[in-house]
Amino acid sequence: MEQTIALKPKPKASASASASASSSSSGGGVQHPRGGDPSASQIVSVPANNKPRIPNANVAVLDIADRSGQNAANKKPKTKSFKTRTGCKECKRRKVKCDEGKPICNRCKAVGLTCHFPLSQSVSFNTTATAVTTATPQSDTRILAKPTYILSLFKDQTQYDMFSTFLWSNEQGTTLPHNTLATITPQLAHEDAAVRETCCALGGAVNAFTQPTIDSVAADKAHQLSLQYYTRTVRAVTTATSTLRALRSVTHVALVFLTYDILRGDMHAAVLHHDHAARLFEAYLSKRSAQEGVSLSDLVFDDYENALFDMIQRLSTYPWALRLGITGDTDEFLAAKRCLGRHRYSIDKMPSSFHDLDQALRWWDVAQHHLAHHLFDDDKETTKATWERAFSVLSSWHNGFVLLYRYTQQRKNEEPHSYVTASVFEALYLECLSSLHLQLNTDAKVLPDAKPVYREIIATTHRILGELKGPQANFRFMDNNVMKPLFVVLFKCSDPEIREGVKQVLQHGVAKFGSACLAGIVLGMMHMKSEHVPQILRNVERAVGWHLTSVGCGPGVITAV
Repeated sequence: MEQTIALKPKPKASASASASASSSSSGGGVQHPRGGDPSASQIVSVPANNKPRIPNANVAVLDIADRSGQNAANKKPKTKSFKTRTGCKECKRRKVKCDEGKPICNRCKAVGLTCHFPLSQSVSFNTTATAVTTATPQSDTRILAKPTYILSLFKDQTQYDMFSTFLWSNEQGTTLPHNTLATITPQLAHEDAAVRETCCALGGAVNAFTQPTIDSVAADKAHQLSLQYYTRTVRAVTTATSTLRALRSVTHVALVFLTYDILRGDMHAAVLHHDHAARLFEAYLSKRSAQEGVSLSDLVFDDYENALFDMIQRLSTYPWALRLGITGDTDEFLAAKRCLGRHRYSIDKMPSSFHDLDQALRWWDVAQHHLAHHLFDDDKETTKATWERAFSVLSSWHNGFVLLYRYTQQRKNEEPHSYVTASVFEALYLECLSSLHLQLNTDAKVLPDAKPVYREIIATTHRILGELKGPQANFRFMDNNVMKPLFVVLFKCSDPEIREGVKQVLQHGVAKFGSACLAGIVLGMMHMKSEHVPQILRNVERAVGWHLTSVGCGPGVITAV
């Protein structure tokens, strides 16, 4: 049995602000025919329950003229017949034999008529995976021989649109550390139907809960769509087996569901999904360790396993940012501590110097995990040795980071994005160091000050915004590369001078892209009282906070008293 889907031309994408990036759908994709027999130019047949194979070539170039000429040459001449199926229209009308000369047949040329040849009604290209029947366009002899691999993954236009919305909202930019799991999720969704369905559910949630310009009817429709894909995902994971592949897939799905819950503001469901993801991954690691006969610290992880491990540990280490101080108030949620055994990255094996910012992030997570899970344990008494160890861990991390930071400082004009990322790390370090001093001595007067670093972040993002040109001169680029570091500054610093500097960058963004962009939304919120902020804007703020948490730039594990 075959399922029939139809290609639809890509419409223009609408521009509207969203949570971590503008999340309006790019449109395009595939859709079901609405009724009747679709024309041969539209049909794409995909065998049901058969995973589509990646085609070797999506476009076959066929020379219609040569094909018809060869066919005519190979045919034996017929006698006493004035009919022809491949002749020109004028010869058919006049009921005379057409010699099929191109571009004009001799009979029409002799009497001065305009010659028109009908193009072939269909061209078939069959493979073991897909079959396509399509009409030949008059202006182009290239024929779509089979649907692109991407289009063959989706059941209809709506599913494609929701996945496209997810892709837009999943963009991260290059001025903050990367969430590796979010980066590889779209690729993994190609192979895993459950991950793909939950990405579509998340796309619907983005439209329903984080689009300030959407009307209530459209928001309700998006919410219903997201619930449909949510249900499909649940149906898929409930039938999953206990194989290693299935355990890993369901762990991933649980983490995407966690993001879905955060967008909706359902913290109870978020905690359940976080706990579920951690328990599933523990089962996965235990089963894999048993199969290979090695301990967790000796397991060799691939990129997928590393991304899952790092994300679960990160969400179990850092508090979750819910409000970012845009209106002057912050809020965070502390999930239950959960350590996946002794950390596979031993704190004593920290490199003396980090070779890139990704490595700096990983070991920053290790250091923070060590502080939260192994030093400042709620069940243990804090001793002098504990404080000394905490300062030693932070010092070791910064010693490994300082050369990298100095290098980005020297090249801040050539590579401003890397400099902003490194500056965010420096600010996180200074914040944690200051909090440790205050925990140890609440009367401390001289503390490490991160405000000079925040000024550098503001100045550099302002320069990035001012230099936007060409394809990068769009509000999406600004949202991902200018706005996100500024959210870190607003969340970490309430100093009036620093906030005024952020406002100046936002005003520049509004002047460049209009008040509907994310800069305009945040600028408006900064002039509101906390109790007057609409819920939809709180949803946007919470979504951005979740992104900061997921990349290790949210609340620190050591808080000032």
